[in-house]
Amino acid sequence: MKKLWTQFGLTCLALALGSLLGTSPAVAQVEEDPWARNEWANKGGRFVLGVGFVYARFDTNAKFTDKQTGLSVFIDAEGSLSLPEFAAVPALYSGFAFSKKHGISFSYFQIRRQVEFIDQTLEFEGLKIVGSAELSDRTRFYHLSYGYTLFQDERSRVRLRFGIYGLDLNYTFEAAGQIYIDGVLQDDGFLDEEASVFAPLPLIGFDFWFAFTPRWSLNPKVSFVGGKYGDVTASVLSTTLLTRYQFNRRLGMLFGFSYFSADVKIEDDEERTDISYGYDGAFIGLHVVF
Repeated sequence: MKKLWTQFGLTCLALALGSLLGTSPAVAQVEEDPWARNEWANKGGRFVLGVGFVYARFDTNAKFTDKQTGLSVFIDAEGSLSLPEFAAVPALYSGFAFSKKHGISFSYFQIRRQVEFIDQTLEFEGLKIVGSAELSDRTRFYHLSYGYTLFQDERSRVRLRFGIYGLDLNYTFEAAGQIYIDGVLQDDGFLDEEASVFAPLPLIGFDFWFAFTPRWSLNPKVSFVGGKYGDVTASVLSTTLLTRYQFNRRLGMLFGFSYFSADVKIEDDEERTDISYGYDGAFIGLHVVF
């Protein structure tokens, strides 16, 4: 009888601990491979959806050149015009693994920054404004790529990615008052410069993954984007260094650092626009696996 009560007590203790840890002895037997909770992308038919934030520091500038007159307007957004240098940007990311070898991924985020000056004197390279001005940045980034696994074992993976990187620039600068360009007073007293264009550009990159424990892993990524689409020529370097933590098979978290640098040239019959767009910052996200 004493032995029976001892076995009963141990069973109750195991069940209580299983409840606290979100599992039970029966569930623990089903999950034979503890590394599986960190491998949502390594099995076919798995879909992940996540949301997060990038807290980024921006470094952008633009140069607008009139081909007829040769006059140029150079805008140092965060320097001369005090466009917010730091911003928290919401992001969406997802992926689907068809099999251990093949999968797709998607991400999207949008920048929203704006600065306005009223009845002020602004002076910077090649441009002087006595009046009012407004600068806004509403740029969006899209990423859709196919991934092919080059190497994989239970703790590491190397994946080649190629696809489309959509650069949707919406960069506008408006000013009214006394406007001097290269020391020449403009007759109309109004300046309207805009870089608004969407360019889907080819992307190629590598996605690395290494697990330290069944819950913790490191996920560095590097992508190269370049090419020409219509009037737009661009080259982009994008890198991220992410740490992933899986709470369980369904819920996970990403956090780490991201770096982006783009050189974009937009050229039509009347004007040439050269834009340098860069940022770096921290990222954190939460995702669910289905």
